[in-house]
Amino acid sequence: MAAPNPLAQAKRQAVIDHILAATRTLVLQHGLDATMDQLAEAGGVSRRTLFRHFETREKLLAAAFEAGITGYRSQLPGYPSFDGDVLAWLRATCESAHRMNSTIGPGFFELASRTDLPADLEAAEARRRQEFRGAMADITETLWHALDGAGDPPESLRTTITAHLSPHFTAALTIDAAQGWAAAADLAHRAITAELPPGMVR
Repeated sequence: MAAPNPLAQAKRQAVIDHILAATRTLVLQHGLDATMDQLAEAGGVSRRTLFRHFETREKLLAAAFEAGITGYRSQLPGYPSFDGDVLAWLRATCESAHRMNSTIGPGFFELASRTDLPADLEAAEARRRQEFRGAMADITETLWHALDGAGDPPESLRTTITAHLSPHFTAALTIDAAQGWAAAADLAHRAITAELPPGMVR
């Protein structure tokens, strides 16, 4: 059996990555009911190419959402790069989260709220929630211990961080309050620091 051709594998993966990015962009902006014809047009490929890589439309959508999940944590700033300035890191984290959230369209909220999702999409949404909650737990732990908090951080701090960095919070500020993502980031930063015990932040 011939060994896999690295160049061919890289080319195939590049095609898949492009399809997933185009699919995610289309579905986030226009919803989960996009047809394979629309997805093929968005990706600049044929329906045949889509089905060569993905057995069903639902598997394609699930893979597209999961690709976005994988990249979420990598776009949040790392604490070590802030030379111990934890509040600057927290502000940058709030800004990064809400900047990313501001690019999310109706498809995300449809995925998060529908109760009749196909199995592949339901599994993708479950993994998204797990990944998001894990990222929020990491932020909570980093903040708490960078400020010399003893033991585990309080659950109320984790809840405050999770709620105020959620895409739903961004949407409330941008849609209902007619503010931009920067306003959401500022309010999140203030709410999180207010949740810290008195005297912890100087």
